[in-house]
Amino acid sequence: MTGQTPPFPERKREGAAIEIPRTENGSPARLVTIFGSLDVKGGKRAHYIFDVGQQRYAEVALPADRPLLSLARRAPAAAWYERELQDQYGIEIVGHPDPRPLIFHDNWPDGVHPMVDPVDGVPWANRDYRFLEVQGEGIAEVAVGPVHAGIIEPGHFRFSVVGDTVLNLELRHFYTHKGVEKRFEGSSVTDGVLLAESVSGDNCFAHAVCYSQAVENACAIDVPAQASAVRLIGLELERLVCHISDVGGLCADVGFSVAAAYAARIKESLLQASAQCCGTRYWRGIAVPGGLRHDLDSGKVLELSQEVERAHREFSDIARLILETPSIQNRFEKAGILRPEAARDLAVVGVVARSSGVDLDVRRDHPYGRYEHHSFEIPVTDYGDVMARANIRIAEAATSARLIEEAARSLPAGAVSVPFRADGEMRGSSAVESPRGELWYWMETRDGRLARCHIKSPSFQNWPAMPFAVAGNIIADFPLINKSFNLSYSGCDR
Repeated sequence: MTGQTPPFPERKREGAAIEIPRTENGSPARLVTIFGSLDVKGGKRAHYIFDVGQQRYAEVALPADRPLLSLARRAPAAAWYERELQDQYGIEIVGHPDPRPLIFHDNWPDGVHPMVDPVDGVPWANRDYRFLEVQGEGIAEVAVGPVHAGIIEPGHFRFSVVGDTVLNLELRHFYTHKGVEKRFEGSSVTDGVLLAESVSGDNCFAHAVCYSQAVENACAIDVPAQASAVRLIGLELERLVCHISDVGGLCADVGFSVAAAYAARIKESLLQASAQCCGTRYWRGIAVPGGLRHDLDSGKVLELSQEVERAHREFSDIARLILETPSIQNRFEKAGILRPEAARDLAVVGVVARSSGVDLDVRRDHPYGRYEHHSFEIPVTDYGDVMARANIRIAEAATSARLIEEAARSLPAGAVSVPFRADGEMRGSSAVESPRGELWYWMETRDGRLARCHIKSPSFQNWPAMPFAVAGNIIADFPLINKSFNLSYSGCDR
C-alpha cells in the first residue's frame, strides 16, 4: 500500500478564530487573500478579504499579537496565505496542516520576519526543509529545478512517480523573492506605481492600473473618461498579447512549431503597434494615480485598434487550425484536468478557474473603469483540461479585440488626469482582471507616505492547484500542463 509520511508535526493550541462571511444565497464567501499589517503602535493585524457577491468585497481584520486559528481546513485556499503570514510577520497560525516555511529557504534564520524586523545583515543559516515523502513499492522521486533550461525563472518541482505516472507533485518557489511589499513602505504614493509595474513584467499595466485605482479609491476621486477608456484598451491589449503568446507556447510544447512561430509573429506585431501608439511595447509608465501620465493621440489609438483587428483575424485562422488538428487534440484533451471541486476549494482565478467551471471575472463581477459601459460574455467550461484552457484563451482573445475596437472608436475627449492629495491616513483597495486572473491591491498611508501595500497575485493563488492537475498524468506532459496554467514566477515571488 502507498502512504504519505507528513514532514511536520501536528500542533494543538488555542487561537483566535474567524468566521467566514456568507453570500446573499447563504454559501461561504470566496476567500480572496490574507495579509498582515502593523497598526500605528506596531501591533500586528491580520486582514482577511472575501468576495461576498453583489459587487462587494468584505474585509475582516483581527489583532494578531496572539495566535490565530488556521482557516485552511475550512477554506483550503488559505493555506499558502497563512504560511506567508507566519513567515513575513511571525504570526502564529494554530492548527495549520502544513506549518513549514513558505517563502523562507534553508539559509534564512529562525525568528527573523522581514515585515516587522530589520533585514539588513541577516545572518546566514543552515537548516533542513523536509519534502513530503510518498512511500510504496516502485515509487521514485524526480527533482526538477530550481535551475531550468532556457530563460525561465527558478522554481522547484519534486515528482513522486511510478514509472511515468505522477502520484504527487510538490512545489517550492520564492527563490527570487523580491520583497516588493516591504519596498513600498515609506515610498510616496506617486512613486508606488513604479514598484507595482515591476512585479510581473508581462502584466505590468494591470498592476499599474490596479495600484492606481486603489489610490484613487482611497482619495475618493474619479479619473477622467478618456483616461478610463485608454486604460481599458491597455488592459485588453495586454490580455490579448498574453493569450496569443500562451496559445503559441502550448503549440511549441507539443512540437507544432509552425503555429508557434505564427503566434509569435502576431504577438510581435501587436507589441510594435503599441510602441507606435504610446512609445512603449508593454504600456509601462502610462497609468498613474489620477489617470494617465500623458495624453495619447486619438488617431494613433485608432490605428492601434485597426492593427488589433488584423492581428486577431490572423490569430483566429491559426487558432481554428490548432483546434482542428488531430495530433493537437490528442495531446490537449484530458491532459492536466483540474476538477471543479478542487478549483472551488482552492479559489483559483482567471482562465484556470473559468476552464474548470468557476464563473468568475472581475470585469463583470466587480466592474471598474469603463467596463460598465460595455457588454461581453464570459466563456466558461467545466472540462478543466489543457484543451479547455486553450479554448477559453481563444474565446477571450476575441472579446478583447472587440472591446479595444469599441473603446477606440468612441474614445472620449478631455483631460487624462486629475490632481489628488494623499495627506494623512488613508486606506484603499482595488481589483483588476489581469490576463492571469483576479489581481487585488490594498494600500494604507500615514503622513502622506505608504505604510503598507499588499498585492494579491493571481499566480500566488493558482500555483497550489497545479499539483492537482498534474497528478495521474505522465511526467512528460508536465511542461504542457504547466504552460496551460501559464503562471508567473515573478508575480508569485513578489
